[in-house]
Amino acid sequence: MWGIEWLWPELILLGAGLGNRWRVVPPVLILGYGIALYTQRYGEALLLSFTPEACRMILLFCGLSSLAWIMHPLRGAAAWALLLQLGSYSLLLRSRHLAFTWTLLESGAIAGYFFVVGASSSAQKWAAGVRYFSWSVAGSALILMGIAARLMGEVPLSYPLASGRIWSDSLLSIGWAIKVGFIPWHFWLMGIYRCLPVVWGGWFAVVPKGALLLNLISGIPSAGLSLELFYMCGALSLLSAYAWAWKAESLTEMVFWGSFAQGGYVVLAATREGASAAWDFWAVYGGAGFLGLLYAEAPWQGRGGSSIGLLLLANLAALPPVLGFWVKFQLFWVGLNYLTGGLRWLLIGSALLATLGGFAVYGKVLWRLWTGEAAPVPSLSRKILYSIGALGLFVLGLNGL
Repeated sequence: MWGIEWLWPELILLGAGLGNRWRVVPPVLILGYGIALYTQRYGEALLLSFTPEACRMILLFCGLSSLAWIMHPLRGAAAWALLLQLGSYSLLLRSRHLAFTWTLLESGAIAGYFFVVGASSSAQKWAAGVRYFSWSVAGSALILMGIAARLMGEVPLSYPLASGRIWSDSLLSIGWAIKVGFIPWHFWLMGIYRCLPVVWGGWFAVVPKGALLLNLISGIPSAGLSLELFYMCGALSLLSAYAWAWKAESLTEMVFWGSFAQGGYVVLAATREGASAAWDFWAVYGGAGFLGLLYAEAPWQGRGGSSIGLLLLANLAALPPVLGFWVKFQLFWVGLNYLTGGLRWLLIGSALLATLGGFAVYGKVLWRLWTGEAAPVPSLSRKILYSIGALGLFVLGLNGL
């Protein structure tokens, strides 16, 4: 269809999200059309892979971008920085070459700096922007060093990656761990969430982190890479995120910290065979986590609202039969079948402790909501959004049975 069939979600949903700033729509559509033609025609030369999973994830990312835009419109540099970030991460989901991936990571880091500064009205926005840019570039530098080590060893950079060289794989592990905010780099990324408006903080918790993790998992060959350090960072982040969530004072911060745990879940089953399960997991938990964050910011009181909140948070805690239970179970099943040795025990131990942590944290959130903690009353549009999201997760979960 006019050469844009692979990128139609970006064009339609981003155009819809920018609809209340009509002057921006024509250049966005023109730019998107040009990118679509280029990547469609030269996708093989760029080593891009147009998989159904990638297109579905881009649909989610664009939908969340449009929803966040409608709830909190951006202006000026922040609007264009969002477009550049969304384009970078959409291409990253389909990148199949480590050098092109590194280029997209750099593009996302530069756009992210202007996005944080332009979208935030906080007095801390400059410090948060500079900290974000500094750590992002440091992570990219380590990944670039890993690329250099592979080239010196005459190891190919195309996906699926194959190395077996501890030095190169360790550099890649640390670089990716920095970029997604794993232990011990939680706090610089958490500063961005505190600085941005809640909807855009939620966007940051889903889109960049999801694109990074899913790109890495798609690059892991069946034989595996030497990513033990990355697995350890993921396990520590999974457990510590719930600990920090339990200690957080506000409900939104509790849910924000919980978003770090979801990245840890993905990493624990990071195998080539588990790529499909990881995409499904992030599609469900990305959207559900975004809704859970909005609900924590403006919860819906009363009998109906409490039921909706229970369904939303039960999904994050992976309680059956809500959909979150099934995608998390699928992720664990893949890890148990394809991980071996110490990594399998790491998965089992972390999963058991994290399951208890998730029950405790989201149970505490519900208890604070139900005991009448003062909170702003959500608008009618938010109530409709909460209802659609919660019932969708419940019905799809029943279908999973």
